[in-house]
Amino acid sequence: MKDSQITMFEHSEVKVKLLNKYIQKYLNILSRAQAFDKVQLFDLFCGEGIYQNGGEGSPIIFMKAIKDVFFRNQAEGQKTIKVDCVFNDKENSKTEKVKAYIEQKKLHYPFLGDLRFKNMDYVEALPLVVRQISITKNSKSFVFIDPYGYREVRASQIKSILETKKAEVLLFLPTQHMFRFERKGAPKALHSFIEELIPLDQWPNSHTGIDFIENLKSAFRDFLGNEFFVDSFIITREKNQFFCLFFFTSHIYGFEKMLESKWEIDHNEGRGWSYKNPEAPTLFTASPSDRLNKLEQFFRSFLKESRTNGEIYEATLHQGFRPTHAVEVLKGLSAQNQLIVTLSDGQKWRKGSFYINYDDYCNRSNRINIQLS
Repeated sequence: MKDSQITMFEHSEVKVKLLNKYIQKYLNILSRAQAFDKVQLFDLFCGEGIYQNGGEGSPIIFMKAIKDVFFRNQAEGQKTIKVDCVFNDKENSKTEKVKAYIEQKKLHYPFLGDLRFKNMDYVEALPLVVRQISITKNSKSFVFIDPYGYREVRASQIKSILETKKAEVLLFLPTQHMFRFERKGAPKALHSFIEELIPLDQWPNSHTGIDFIENLKSAFRDFLGNEFFVDSFIITREKNQFFCLFFFTSHIYGFEKMLESKWEIDHNEGRGWSYKNPEAPTLFTASPSDRLNKLEQFFRSFLKESRTNGEIYEATLHQGFRPTHAVEVLKGLSAQNQLIVTLSDGQKWRKGSFYINYDDYCNRSNRINIQLS
């Protein structure tokens, strides 16, 4: 057994920190949504739940979030929602430890939802998960895949989950190990993983671990198509050792909330977390203004033709930025008299109002048109 499976290292803490931030937002949103009666959470490599050094793994993060959101909403007189959890690990001893810890700490009550433990091989479990997501009415699902390696994981599995149009997926990959063998002695598992995404002879050369992650993200996007959103969160375990969480969804609001969670951890770039080595510069050194300059440069090209507020909202997210960033950049361009803004109803535009948000995207996506002057 690897040390990382029994000891929570700092990079693993960051992984579950992002998971916790997102799942709290996810449950809060769905508990208030009238269209849903239930949430299903699937943790397909759940492990033991608690590391030997006391670190909390994903099953415990899930259970605490469910409990916190339920009782907070109940105290505020808000709608509550049941959350069914399935914790799976091939080894029975691991799920037994998770179960015992949850019972010991009283992290679950029947009124919170169903709690089930499975001991299935991931490849065999995946089709059953897809079927369960598909047949459960008035529900949304979140699938967390944190495998022991990557040998069993395929992009087609992710696609089968997304095609239900009822689920989000968070996938952790040991991209540093994959990158190390990309060109020299690549194992069969890596060949198979890449070849499902793109012909092996078309795979671009990666000069760094970051390049590999970006190439993989692009390959995921091309494989899945425009109807699905893909994003990444880079975690640096040690200097120049990069691992990555990949997030997949068919829902743009879920995508926005994941971006929001990322920016809460990485205030400068919303891109990842870097190992704190006092003798070396960190990976992500750009200031917020540097990062916004990149968005401004994108807008200077994107807005050469007239765009609606809905189009700008979607394009902003695809660039890895939040709507608030778009508004900040647009206000700066407006202050320099570089924008032509017209309202679709012919009314006079109120300066500083750009309507770059999810509600307007859904209900008034063509409320205004913006173009560089």
